[in-house]
Amino acid sequence: MSSLLRAWYVFIALGLFTVAFTAFVGRVPADVTAAVALPHELLHRAGTNLRLALESAVDRRDHRALVAELQVQLEAEREASRQLELELERYRDVVNVAKTQSPGVVAVAPVIGADGTADLGRLRVGLGESSGVARNMPVTVAAGLVGIVTEVATNTAVVRTIIDPQSRVGVTVRGKGGQGVAIGEVGGTVRVSRFILEQPVAVGDVVETSSYGGLFPAGVSVGEVVEVLPPDPNDLRRTFLVRPSVELATLQQVVLLAPQ
Repeated sequence: MSSLLRAWYVFIALGLFTVAFTAFVGRVPADVTAAVALPHELLHRAGTNLRLALESAVDRRDHRALVAELQVQLEAEREASRQLELELERYRDVVNVAKTQSPGVVAVAPVIGADGTADLGRLRVGLGESSGVARNMPVTVAAGLVGIVTEVATNTAVVRTIIDPQSRVGVTVRGKGGQGVAIGEVGGTVRVSRFILEQPVAVGDVVETSSYGGLFPAGVSVGEVVEVLPPDPNDLRRTFLVRPSVELATLQQVVLLAPQ
């Protein structure tokens, strides 16, 4: 006997049973009708359940897609916010330098790495001749002097920092005067040698640029005196060591000034 024929017999038997049962009972109880629901009703219920399950799955898939799209948009907004913060930081640096050091700001350049030295004596920046950068441009940040531009390519430039042994910067002591030359030293310090005193120099004094040499604007912080070396009894000049005001290892951008 085929499955289709067997199902047909079952269908007829259920129909006869329902007729006979209602003849004796009258109105069929709800629990009985549910138990002997006709096959097409069972199929209808199964189809409805399947449709609802499929719709739920589609809804969940659409929800996941929406969440993924919102996450992408959120990341884009975060990146845009970060770029805006960087622009504001560049603007603040320019304003601070222009107010406290020199109005001759030419550009703000990103620091893209050290130029072949491990001691940060030379830095490479991401602007060059195409952006108006030229040799002998003083390089600073709001905290103080970084160095001077010594080499220029089309899109990059090399900055010789104040800790490079070839660096020479005319300096004075803030509030005390005097005159000397700051020379870079390996190890990250600056040595001021043969300083002509006007008043005694002490640890903690601030050393700043002077007009001596004509390369840098006067009054830009170079660093703080950390050690005053014992003087030669026959020499009225003094030598002392200075810790730079600028943390060169963490520089991300610098301000380029017009040559003096």
